[in-house]
Amino acid sequence: MVARGPGAAGLPALLYSSAMLARFVRLALLAELAAWAALGAWLGAGPLAIAALVVGGALAARLLLVVVTFCLAWLARSPREPGERIGPAATIGLLAGEWRAMLANNFAGLPFERAFLRTDPPLAPQAQLPVILVHGYFSNRGTLAALARALDREAGPVFVPSLPEVVAPIEAFAGHLERIVREVTEATGQPGAILVCHSMGGLITRTYLRKQGPGRITGIVTLGSPHHGSALAALGAGHNGRQMRPGSEFLRDLAESESAAPPAVPALSVYTVHDNLVAPQDSSRLAWARNVRLAGVGHLAMLADGRVHRAVADEIARLRSGAAS
Repeated sequence: MVARGPGAAGLPALLYSSAMLARFVRLALLAELAAWAALGAWLGAGPLAIAALVVGGALAARLLLVVVTFCLAWLARSPREPGERIGPAATIGLLAGEWRAMLANNFAGLPFERAFLRTDPPLAPQAQLPVILVHGYFSNRGTLAALARALDREAGPVFVPSLPEVVAPIEAFAGHLERIVREVTEATGQPGAILVCHSMGGLITRTYLRKQGPGRITGIVTLGSPHHGSALAALGAGHNGRQMRPGSEFLRDLAESESAAPPAVPALSVYTVHDNLVAPQDSSRLAWARNVRLAGVGHLAMLADGRVHRAVADEIARLRSGAAS
């Protein structure tokens, strides 16, 4: 059943998966916090000590996860330029930034997407190319809140749908994206849309282009997308997790199709050489795109990075200017 998304005037969405993902994350958080509280009670701690254990345990678990992912990504890292190497203080800042981004993702964006991000703009005629944000693996629209807010200021209100799948094949996500792109372009009266894609969202968009062609797409921007796979995808669950492993049949077929006929769409790939989830980090480079390297920021934190916001806003302005001329 197709129902309205987070806002009655926003994009339609198949809510069963989007709502279920948010509900699952809320329940998982509740179970985690209850486990920390039970541990405190078992240890004979008082109420204040239990509260401190609940908060501290949740924070420490995510800090540990951030440290582990950076260590694994370092083992599979791409070569870095001398100017991209960072010292101890910057490394601490890198870890802290990704930790903050993970906390916002885990405790706000994922479980409370409707409260964390404003509703989408109305589907109505507009004078400029619409922008659609495409989220990544095990995510929803709430995880893109920082990027959406920045682009709202710099480029006008953007559309941020939650794709109605979680661990399905990437081809299924691309099918939902096709429906969204079609509805947005028809409703806005524009010949095409600009897609800004984080992480797996870049693979969804490339799959869309392979299936549908560039007819309704004016340009794409990918942010930290594992275009050639990531070693850390071995830790992921689901069909889409397996598809993002380096050398997967999905990635080979996608690369071969683009080698034979590169998509006739302007593309910009922005990535960080310190990505902690996409490794080797040069996996984000696309032969048929303009590639921009950043340093000193992690995979989730790049969504709140001012350099990323500026690069995306400038590309949107360039594509809109080209379409208007």
